Amino acid sequence: MSKQKIKIDIVSDINCPWCYVGEQRLNSALATAKDNYEFEVAFKPFELNAAIAPEGMDKVEYFKNNYGPQIVSQIGAMNQRLADTGKEVGIEFNFEKQTRINNTFNGHRLIWLAGEYGVQEKVAEALFYSYFTEGNNMNDTDLLKKVGTENGIPADRLENFFESEEGKKEVREMEQWAQASGITGVPAFIINDQYLISGAQPSEVFHQAFSQIAPTLQQINTGGDNCSIDGNC
Repeated sequence: MSKQKIKIDIVSDINCPWCYVGEQRLNSALATAKDNYEFEVAFKPFELNAAIAPEGMDKVEYFKNNYGPQIVSQIGAMNQRLADTGKEVGIEFNFEKQTRINNTFNGHRLIWLAGEYGVQEKVAEALFYSYFTEGNNMNDTDLLKKVGTENGIPADRLENFFESEEGKKEVREMEQWAQASGITGVPAFIINDQYLISGAQPSEVFHQAFSQIAPTLQQINTGGDNCSIDGNC
């Protein structure tokens, strides 16, 4: 008996903590449902901080600009909630190592390139880990090359990749596609090009979606934990 094929597009940003949580919860759902379905997973870019300069921005200043000065006293509680949630899905959030918010456009170009070699999930996972656990700069092209080569992209393919124009047009077009689809916050999971799961929903929600794929259901469990384009996270 052939398995039902399910396509999943993950719309996310590398520096979105809820995207990391959502991806891990999806992975858990995929692992327990793999005997019943054949999954095709692809990552699509979404920049929460597209206007940030290549050198990045101090994280506290970023929060002040987006939330107001009063947010500084709440950052600790916000981070603790994320850290506790992360432990539940095997993520070690080390927020103290992240002193700056970085531009993620080059990271999305790397994930796009990883699609050529069938290693998007590995590369995206490695970038999440590099940022949230190790506190690395997601716009450091030497770091991005290292992540790429360690996860299945040939070194010679990456040698001059970031100095070229390659992948820029494709990433911009996918970002425009996400905006045209009405996505303003991430993570967002689009199933079979028509069903939307918004936010870092529990694995059970994905199982529900897999079993209920039907034209009567256009959007499933929106309003979960996510990061939005206005800086709300």
